[in-house]
Amino acid sequence: MNKSSKGYLWNLRSGLKEELALSTLRLDQDSPVKRLPKHPNRARPQQFLDSFDFTTLYYDCFWDQEQRDILCVGPTPTNLRAHYKKAIYRALPSGKILKVKHFFSLSVMTSQLKDVPSDTVQVEMEFAGQVFVMDVQPNGCEHFKRENLMFTLSKNNDLKWIRFWADYHVRHQNVTSIVFFDNGSDQYELNDLIDTLRSVKGLKKVLVATMPYPYCAKDEILKVNPYWAHFLQIALMTIVLRRFGMRANAILNLDVDELANSNGAGDVFALAERSSLGILAMKGIWVEPIAESNSGDHRDFCTVAKDEKISHCYAGKWAIDPKRKWFKKLKVFPYMHWIENRAQLGRRYVEGVHFWHFKGINTNWKLKRAKPMEYDPEIHEKRDITF
Repeated sequence: MNKSSKGYLWNLRSGLKEELALSTLRLDQDSPVKRLPKHPNRARPQQFLDSFDFTTLYYDCFWDQEQRDILCVGPTPTNLRAHYKKAIYRALPSGKILKVKHFFSLSVMTSQLKDVPSDTVQVEMEFAGQVFVMDVQPNGCEHFKRENLMFTLSKNNDLKWIRFWADYHVRHQNVTSIVFFDNGSDQYELNDLIDTLRSVKGLKKVLVATMPYPYCAKDEILKVNPYWAHFLQIALMTIVLRRFGMRANAILNLDVDELANSNGAGDVFALAERSSLGILAMKGIWVEPIAESNSGDHRDFCTVAKDEKISHCYAGKWAIDPKRKWFKKLKVFPYMHWIENRAQLGRRYVEGVHFWHFKGINTNWKLKRAKPMEYDPEIHEKRDITF
């Protein structure tokens, strides 16, 4: 099943709007061949099975930044690896059979198609006895050249939250462009998201695209890496890097419930560019869901736990400088909390630089984080968060 996910790129300085697509390739639901979870014979909760992505082969297919090779990015293959290795890829309209090299990681795979004729507009893929055709999308790195690029994946987050998240990072971190993927929100339309981000003063470019594919629940039976099947979110990080971000000043990944704080040390993009290997790592601090006002966004919350073991958010975030040579290696994969196959010792913290993680800015889709709490002076303290 060949389907393009739609999106739009707005240049807010010129007012020009450009349609954009991601070529998503999925097996039919009744296909006898499907991706299976790791250790498929182990019993799993129905919630996990209902949310697992059995059918996506690739989320996107696009030219690389040199306009020489074609990259296809999708979930890690698990039981489908042999089918990928036997697959035949043809350039269309020429019909030339393409050389392919697969780069595997825990959650994501990138297929590099080489020696591609310059007139190629589609790729035909023979896979497990089935034939598929993917449109080859243009590379968009030039659009975000020398931009401070922030991106996220979101579903049904309140538009007030999204606007404040974007506005805060423009004002405090010099964000100039945002790539925003929507995971099938049903509380508003794609145009509402676009209008919300377009209203943020100081943004130069906004790309909004819908990606309504399975996100997947936590795999509770695995002790190590139980979030391995979050294929969509992690694959989009590679798509942002390879299709849109390779020429950006730096790239920042944060969720809508997270605000970067650099305490006057310089914005996180400059810090990433100045870092020795092109990675700025950030630790997080939990902000409790104790409302102090009724702004309807992050500004309502400023309370943290006194105990640092409770307030410390162990899952860190990052900003990266994609212009470093080692990012050209396709074995490098950005993940939510680390960069897989990063340069040796390529993880740097800067004193005082962290992100606030707001429990109250949450739809409770995964955990009941946003359940209101009462302030207890024995265990809580208010922080002077600069909004």
